[in-house]
Amino acid sequence: MLGIPTHLAPRVNAWSTVRAFHAAAIGSLVAAALLLLLYRIDAPSDHVFGAVLAVVPMLVMIGVHVHVGTWRSAAAFLVVGGLCSYWFATVVQRELAEVPWVTSYLLSLVVVPLVLIGGSGSGTVRVVIWSVSGFVVGRVVTSIAAAQAGGPDHPLVLAWVTLGFVIGLVLAVSRSTARSERIQPELLRSAREEHVTAYRAGIEAEAAAILHDTVLNHLNAIALAPAGPMDEHLAQTMESDVAMLTGRAWLAGDASTTEPTADDATAGAVAAFERMLAEQRETGLQVTVTGDPVSVARLDPRAMTALLRAVAQCLTNVRKHAGTDAAEVSVFDDGVACTVMVVDDGRGFDEQATGADRMGLRNSVRERIGRVGGEVQVWSSPGSGTSVMMSVPYTSAAGVVPVLQHGDDDVERAS
Repeated sequence: MLGIPTHLAPRVNAWSTVRAFHAAAIGSLVAAALLLLLYRIDAPSDHVFGAVLAVVPMLVMIGVHVHVGTWRSAAAFLVVGGLCSYWFATVVQRELAEVPWVTSYLLSLVVVPLVLIGGSGSGTVRVVIWSVSGFVVGRVVTSIAAAQAGGPDHPLVLAWVTLGFVIGLVLAVSRSTARSERIQPELLRSAREEHVTAYRAGIEAEAAAILHDTVLNHLNAIALAPAGPMDEHLAQTMESDVAMLTGRAWLAGDASTTEPTADDATAGAVAAFERMLAEQRETGLQVTVTGDPVSVARLDPRAMTALLRAVAQCLTNVRKHAGTDAAEVSVFDDGVACTVMVVDDGRGFDEQATGADRMGLRNSVRERIGRVGGEVQVWSSPGSGTSVMMSVPYTSAAGVVPVLQHGDDDVERAS
């Protein structure tokens, strides 16, 4: 109930109640017919088959009302049901007068559908009015049949119980619906606030990772550079990254309104992968590529951006910390996820001993891949090199914290 939108809750409750009423009405009529047939088998001299035939038009009218579902069809059922109930009661009063408790039960079974089908509206007051009207119709026609047969007017206990149950049920459902209408907006507001908070956290984390991959890395490069003019490649990279950071391209994503073809998307993804590797090679790192880079193109743009940035940061870490100028990048496709491994034979490290202020592997690799539903595994120890394996599924995982897509211009900007 609480998970249903406020504007749909009354309709869903009404639909469920109507279907339950229809099923109970059909069951009541079928039970009455079966009891009469069994009684006919036990007492062949009693002519109760006419009462069984009286049930048939009522079943037909229930089917019509289920198909049409208007107040006119409900009114038509009350008219036909009233006539059939009179027919049924006349036969039962005449043939089963010597067993009053059976007569009372059978008459209740034929009146119960009048209570249930009449009460198949969507408003509380209308349901109660229709149910009471159906009960009154059934009570009047059975009393007339009893008076004409000269027999007792049976109390119809089961029909009274059904009427009380219907009224109690619709009142309880109405109260529950009113309560949910008060609670639902608060739940929706809380869910929206939680979504916005998670969304903001994802953007802030990605922003922090981008700052680390650009500004902090550039400051480190400047600090380690020899005295004299700045390296031309470093200056160009810094200018490009400053333009990206001061603009909104990384936040707004690709603003293109045209849908790229499959070939264009594949070529663009491979080109972005190659540009990222080219930028790393321009810094003096020797990068060997194995596997099939086309696998990267099967990722959605957000996941591809995250993976390329994470790979670039791994290669930056090799250049800065591994004590080697060579690394290998391997791309695998197992049909479920795109997996990229960055391997070097450098000095290695103990990840557990890495300081909390070191954000490269934690924020720019692990958390970045995690935000698109991927996983990262690291194998490294001092003196034995490092292997970082990043796996990103081709379809977004449920529950992944959403982050905005990034434009093609900054896909490979992580050096």
